[in-house]
Amino acid sequence: MRIIITENQQSSLQLKLKKMIKDIGVKKTSNVVGGFENLAKLGFNSNPMEFLNMFNDLYVVQSKERPNWVLFRYKKGNNMMVYDRENNEVHINYRDIWEFLEDGFGLNYSETKKLTQEWLGETYNLSGVTTQWISPQGLGWLGDKYNLNGVTTRSSRFISSLD
Repeated sequence: MRIIITENQQSSLQLKLKKMIKDIGVKKTSNVVGGFENLAKLGFNSNPMEFLNMFNDLYVVQSKERPNWVLFRYKKGNNMMVYDRENNEVHINYRDIWEFLEDGFGLNYSETKKLTQEWLGETYNLSGVTTQWISPQGLGWLGDKYNLNGVTTRSSRFISSLD
């Protein structure tokens, strides 16, 4: 049996899926529609830039704890990206953004880096940055790199909860 969806229904479905992603996250939303690939098709017409454009309205906040860091988020305690001005790097939340680009749209690591760099240049005027993913569950390497005492893989919510 084939189901025909009108353009209005498709548009309405896309808006609902995007709202769900913002409310409950990519993983839970993908579970509702049968996985990352289905979500990429239904929510974003299999266009990864359309997915990234969903994050064009993040709040840009200066970190109180780290003067060289700029935080990108919808709400306090849930940072989607951290821009390290000193090293010209943007750490992108793996769970909420990077993973979906790879698993939903089939991009490899290099393609994801290139796409996120292009998007950040266009959207947030961050041309020439290096991008990499960061997992809220595994920040030990970030703590080591930036000499953040007490940041280990067990203190996993550090990047998400920076103020």
